Amino acid sequence: MKLTRRGFLSGAVSIGLGSTLGTSALLSSCVDKDKDKQVLLHSINELYIPELPDKAMDGRPLKAALIGCGGRGIGAAFNFLDAANDVSIVALADLFPDKLEAGRQRLKQGKNVDIPDEMCFIGFDAYKKVCELPVDLVLIASPNCFHSEQMKYAVEHGKHVFVEKPAAIDSVGYRSFLAAAKQAVNVGLSVMPGTQYRFDRRFVASYRKVQEELIGNIVSGYVYYHTGRDQFIVRRPEWTDMEYMIRGHFNWNWVNGDQISNMLIHWIDVFNWFSHLKPMNAIGYGSRIRKNIGNVYDNFSMHFEYERGVTVEGMVRRIDGCDNGAGAIIHGEKGSWHSSDFSIRDRNGNKIWQYDEEAAKNEFKVHDMYTLEHIVLIDHIRKGKVLKVAESVAMSALTAVMARESAYTGKICTWDQMVTSDLNMLPKEMELVNVDLKQYEVPLAGIPYGGDL
Repeated sequence: MKLTRRGFLSGAVSIGLGSTLGTSALLSSCVDKDKDKQVLLHSINELYIPELPDKAMDGRPLKAALIGCGGRGIGAAFNFLDAANDVSIVALADLFPDKLEAGRQRLKQGKNVDIPDEMCFIGFDAYKKVCELPVDLVLIASPNCFHSEQMKYAVEHGKHVFVEKPAAIDSVGYRSFLAAAKQAVNVGLSVMPGTQYRFDRRFVASYRKVQEELIGNIVSGYVYYHTGRDQFIVRRPEWTDMEYMIRGHFNWNWVNGDQISNMLIHWIDVFNWFSHLKPMNAIGYGSRIRKNIGNVYDNFSMHFEYERGVTVEGMVRRIDGCDNGAGAIIHGEKGSWHSSDFSIRDRNGNKIWQYDEEAAKNEFKVHDMYTLEHIVLIDHIRKGKVLKVAESVAMSALTAVMARESAYTGKICTWDQMVTSDLNMLPKEMELVNVDLKQYEVPLAGIPYGGDL
C-alpha cells in the first residue's frame, strides 16, 4: 500500500459535488432575506426524534448474522437479543477462527445461543457468505476499515443493517457508505449506525430542547474525548505482518482511522446532529507523546469552521496517567448545552433546563443506549418504516477524516476537497501476508505520508 498524501487532495473536481454530498436536508442556515439568521426549515414536530420504548414491538421473527465476533460485536449481539422478542442470531463471521470461537462461546454461555459449525464463516470473504444467507439483517462490528464495504454488500443483498461507528475512515469509504445508505432508503431497508448517543434518552431530550431554540442560534462548540487504556497487543511468532496489524487494529491508522475517527467521532456526531450544519474546513494538530507501536497518534487538537461562521474546537487524547473525560458544550446566542449534566444554561451560567433523571427512571426501565438503538432499528423493520439517519452519520465520519488529514499533512483541509478526494486507506490486496512495514510510517506534518518527498 502506497499511502502518499502528496496528491490526495487533488481529486476535488467539482465544488458542486462537494456542496451537495453530506448537506443536511433537515435544516438550512442560509436564507436570502436574512443571511445572518439560522432558520429552521421544519417545525420541531417534523424533526426526527426517535421513540424510545423499553422494548421493541412484537412482530415477525427476525434472524440476524453477526460480522465481527470481538468484544463490541458480541456486545451488539447481546443488545440485539435484549431489544425484542422473537429475534435470534443464527450465523457468525470473523476473519480469525479463534475470535469467532471465543464469540461463539460467549453467546452460548451468556444467551444460550448455539451456532452450528455450518453457520460459522472465517476469512476475508466471511461477511459475504453471511450476507447471502436467508437472514433479515446483519450486525457489523468488524474493524473500522471494513465497515463501509460490508455495509454496502449487505444492502446490495437486501439486508437491514446495524453497523458500528465510524461509517468510514477515508473519502472513498465515505462515498461508498453514502451511496449504500441512499440505496437502502430507496429499497426500503433500514441502516442503524453505531453512534448510539442519538438514541440515548438524555441526548434525545437535550436535542429536542436545542431544536426548540432554548439556546438560540448555535454559534460555537467544544468536543473532547480523553482516556487512557493505551491498547497493546503482544505479537505471536506465527502471525504475519498483516495479521498483527488487523488484530492490533487500534494501533494502525489504515485499520481504525486513528483517534478522531475511532473515539472523538461520537462527539463530532453530537454537534453535527444538534446543529444540522455542514462543516466547511478543519485545521488539525497531532503527535505521539507516549505511544511506541503502530502508526497512530495519541493526541490531536483541531479547529473546525462550519456554515454561517460557526466554529468548533476539538481535542482527543489516549494517554495513560492523565485526567480523563469526554463530552461536548454547544454555545448559542441565548445560552449553552452541556453534556456533563445534560443541562442548558443561560448566558449568566444559570441552569434553565436539566434532564430529569429521576423522572426518567420512574417512567422507563431501559436506559442503556446500546440496547435502545437496537429497539429503534427493530421497530422500524417491523413497522415497515425506513430509518433515515445513515447519511447524516456518514457526514460526521468525513468530518473526522478531514481533521485527521489536516493534522497528518499540516494543511487546512476543506469539505469540498475531502468529499471528492481519492483518499483510500486500504491496501490494494487484503491478504494475511508479510509486508514492508516501512510503508506504514508515522505521519509527520509537512512531509508527504510515507516519506515520498
